[in-house]
Amino acid sequence: MPDNFEFLLVSDFKGYNSSRDKTNLADGFLVRGSQNVYKKLSGTIASRPGLLRRGTADATAAGVLASYEWYTSLGATLPLRVANNKLQVESDVSGDYVWYDLLITSSKASPAATLTRFVMDPWWDNTEKKDLLVMVRGDANLLTWSGGITKVASATTNTITKDGTNTWGMDGFTNTAGKKKIMIGGVEYTYTGGESTTTLTGVTPDASGLVADDVVVQAVFLDADKPAAGNKNDFIKVIGNRLHVGSYTSRLIYISDDSDYTDFTVPGGGRAPGDPELLTLDNTAKGITVRNGNAHISAGTSDWYEISYSQMTVSTTLTEQTKVDKKPSAVLQAAYAHEFIDTVGNDIVYLSQDQQLRVLGTFRNLFQAKYPCLSQAVYDELAQEDFTGGALRAIGDFIYITAPNNGRDWMHQTRESVDANGNITAERLWHPPQIRNVSRFAVIDGVVYGHSNANPQIYQVWDTEQWHDDGPSDESLPYDCIMRMAYKQGVTKNGVRRQGLIAFNMAYFEGYVSPGVDLNANIYIDYQGSTSSQNVNINSIESPTKLFISSSPLGFGTVPFGTNPLGDGVQTSDVSQELLPKFRAICGVNPADCFEYSLEVYTTEVNSRWEILALGVNVVEQEFSATFIRK
Repeated sequence: MPDNFEFLLVSDFKGYNSSRDKTNLADGFLVRGSQNVYKKLSGTIASRPGLLRRGTADATAAGVLASYEWYTSLGATLPLRVANNKLQVESDVSGDYVWYDLLITSSKASPAATLTRFVMDPWWDNTEKKDLLVMVRGDANLLTWSGGITKVASATTNTITKDGTNTWGMDGFTNTAGKKKIMIGGVEYTYTGGESTTTLTGVTPDASGLVADDVVVQAVFLDADKPAAGNKNDFIKVIGNRLHVGSYTSRLIYISDDSDYTDFTVPGGGRAPGDPELLTLDNTAKGITVRNGNAHISAGTSDWYEISYSQMTVSTTLTEQTKVDKKPSAVLQAAYAHEFIDTVGNDIVYLSQDQQLRVLGTFRNLFQAKYPCLSQAVYDELAQEDFTGGALRAIGDFIYITAPNNGRDWMHQTRESVDANGNITAERLWHPPQIRNVSRFAVIDGVVYGHSNANPQIYQVWDTEQWHDDGPSDESLPYDCIMRMAYKQGVTKNGVRRQGLIAFNMAYFEGYVSPGVDLNANIYIDYQGSTSSQNVNINSIESPTKLFISSSPLGFGTVPFGTNPLGDGVQTSDVSQELLPKFRAICGVNPADCFEYSLEVYTTEVNSRWEILALGVNVVEQEFSATFIRK
């Protein structure tokens, strides 16, 4: 074919779609086979940042099974996790991020080794004027922790003086009778007083062996058989300072008194506002969340319930009436499990039992409950996924869903903005699946992290400025980044000509790449490469592409002082996107007559940072017809 530099390019990327036929999608969609790439706000498709480990390496073969970030009323952020049969809290009290044991198998009568599905929520203790973390784990007990963690300054036989000027109470230690227990080096100590000072008194057993900088944590307290003996407490939610307790094997929802999380006794003769309540659903419970300030409970295979309260005065007594508004949905549209329910604004987002992302919210022109599906673009893949042990978490614009048994996580994003007329516009898209081996997502001090499904590790997910994953043994791990595009057919002035033959002998790629990255492409000519499957190298050390990069120093005002040192031609490393070289490459392709083609860009090595801005081939419509497909 003649030398032709007119390329049919795709530069408007629309996200990921694995449900529609990949040979009949609009331009710009990524299709199944893509992984570890995402659409940036700039509009490019980029390799994802690598996972940056937080804290020290730990190669123990024990993944994180549950987690929670407690933003305490004292101003501290306390990440908690369950891993290796231990409930642990992370703290930098000793200078580095270290996970400290709160509860181990032998510390309580009910063994934590077999009860690892912890669910947690804070409750306000009006007596101590601070919140308390309440936890359940599938048995008949409630667990609570006051959040205390500090270091020893000195100790005697029966006293312990803490480090710093804060009192023990200011650092989260309790002054509630019966709960005055602390853990130091796996040993439990009790105390009788001193919480309002820096020295605990009445300490037993003998504390004289403690030394400066030993770490002290408040012991976890167990309230046995609450709310009821034999009940399996699988999930909780604090709403209006009333603890709501549900079980996957019961239709009962226990609601506590708003001043005592252990009081579930429903009073006779009428309830006052804040009194305990007991609800009986029509099916076993699946999870609970909050919308419009009211509890919303999912149950059975198709039920949602909204719980609201009204108050009235009977004689001279203010009483409270409970209203249970059942909102049935289709079968399998109830929640998958409590861990798969979250909120975005005033809407509930959840994974349903048919394994689709759904929303319960307010929609224009609707006057009844609806549960629309947000996952049509990835419907089949989600339906086939194994979400055992996973969770759903809404963070910023993203909704993350983890499938730890397969090492995948799924990202749905809503990018909202306001147009020139003041109307809210939104771009809703799925990103390709990410292979990050995350069991739970977390937000700590505004940074998004992922808990590992394989080791007791936590990793920063975004803005890590590295393009390899930190391994559990301090090794740098590569990950395959694949951008696979939908098939394209020939286009004429009359539109797509699916039955027409085309040919091309060059492929064009434009974007950004770190020098030396081994960036490659596969070209599938006709469906699944049935006519030809070819590989081309876009960039490598041996065969570099044309890079466009400044050869002169940045002027004053271009970057802030301190970003680049003063000097001739000096630049920072390529961690800044603005300094990442741009590339353009035209790669030769063995020509073949075909009906359609698909382009795939990929890398497999460590430190492979790249973004694709545009790609395509120099399509020429063949003058002869495809008579060979005529029957």
